[in-house]
Amino acid sequence: MKKVLGIAFCTGLVWTVCAQVVTPAAKAQETKPAAAAPEVKQAEGGLDWDAGADLRVRQEISDNLPKRGGVTAQNDNYVRIRPRVWGQVKNEDFKLYLRLADEFREYSHPRYSRNYQTPDEVLVDSLYLDFYNLFGDKLDLRIGRQDFYGAAGPTYGAGRVICDGSPFDGSRSIFMDAIKATVKFDEKNTLDLLAIYNSPETEMSWGHPYKTDGSEYKERPLTSLDPRSKDLSEYGGGLYFRSKEVKEVPFELYYFYKRETKARMPGGAKLPGRVVHTWGARVMPQLTDTLSAELEGAVQAGEKDGGASTAGYMGYAGLTYKPLVDMTSKPFFTGSLYYLSGDKDRDAKGDNDTAWDPLWARWPQFSEMYVYSFMYGVGYWSNLLYPSLETGIGFAPGHKVRASAGPMYVAVEDDLGGGNGDLLGWLGVIRYDFPLFKNIFGKRGDLSGHLTAEVLDPGDYYTSDKIAYFLRWEVIARF
Repeated sequence: MKKVLGIAFCTGLVWTVCAQVVTPAAKAQETKPAAAAPEVKQAEGGLDWDAGADLRVRQEISDNLPKRGGVTAQNDNYVRIRPRVWGQVKNEDFKLYLRLADEFREYSHPRYSRNYQTPDEVLVDSLYLDFYNLFGDKLDLRIGRQDFYGAAGPTYGAGRVICDGSPFDGSRSIFMDAIKATVKFDEKNTLDLLAIYNSPETEMSWGHPYKTDGSEYKERPLTSLDPRSKDLSEYGGGLYFRSKEVKEVPFELYYFYKRETKARMPGGAKLPGRVVHTWGARVMPQLTDTLSAELEGAVQAGEKDGGASTAGYMGYAGLTYKPLVDMTSKPFFTGSLYYLSGDKDRDAKGDNDTAWDPLWARWPQFSEMYVYSFMYGVGYWSNLLYPSLETGIGFAPGHKVRASAGPMYVAVEDDLGGGNGDLLGWLGVIRYDFPLFKNIFGKRGDLSGHLTAEVLDPGDYYTSDKIAYFLRWEVIARF
């Protein structure tokens, strides 16, 4: 299966067609739907083609992030620079899309600076082929390397089960090597069928700057859990059904199968692999003109290598109030509760495990800090009870401010944080998105940015009582 999917996703038909069809002007895109792209040009043969680039610059600063075993991370301060170029060729029946990316860093506090060079590793960040309206306008098909995150956010739900296929390289890339078939029953009901294979290292990259043992250069790891582990492959797929049959109560149903292979640790030890089955539902009722809700729940069952069983539970409930105000700003207020099951003895070898497995959702769901301050692995959301309040407002075209706060608890007490309680701490988050310039070069050329700040006052789950923080500013230019 691994060989077949690898050929289908990356090195087979799609790559061959790309080499034959893409013009020199077509070279890879920002993670936005094609409809948001600038006006395209008409090529010979009835094909539309376009190309462009984006450049993202962000600085991230963090300190005192509490980690596993009573460890507190020291200060990080670095600038991340990510250029990307994209290109596409399409008509009413198909689209061929390619994007190349690189990301390099400049460290003020050089904890990891020896592992980064300028330029760093150039990789194929997207390469897919779309076919539209097959079988009498009943099926759309996308084959190849693709993102499950777009201009409006996660492609599937709120990204609590599937979003990022390459979590270990941060936000450099989020792609999945996948086949996605969308069955259109009618205008209100669709079903996506997914087949996914994510390798620990990307096969389509050039320049390997990552040094693991002081002598051998490697491709940047994409899917690891523990920073020291290697060779974790993730594959599987699933079904995702969406319905807007009842306008006031849209809902989604899903099933996912995932296989995680064994991962090698230094010294030859191995982390066991597992098979996980996940069933879930999400419903978004519009209760009144001003009040809406979001409910999502999922259950898991599976097995570790060696025979131990796995299980997990996830639940989210949120209530949002949007007052009817006669003004351009649109404020909202949301109260929510997020639950992920835990297991006191999840590290015990051969033991059954009831902790939630985040599948392909190891990304900053509501906190960048939580991703860096991991207990179970990089971006590994599990064993959590998080009630929170969030508010936001858009006070001018393109300007948005969001803020949230709440206490974070572990669902089941364990000793991973080093403390003797269940309070992870009080988390506060604020983010401001803003535009800078628009249409710098006629009909294209946008410049925008955002500011993010997070503060965590650690609770008795940790031994540290130092205030932890994460700060980021970002500017991105799209051409």
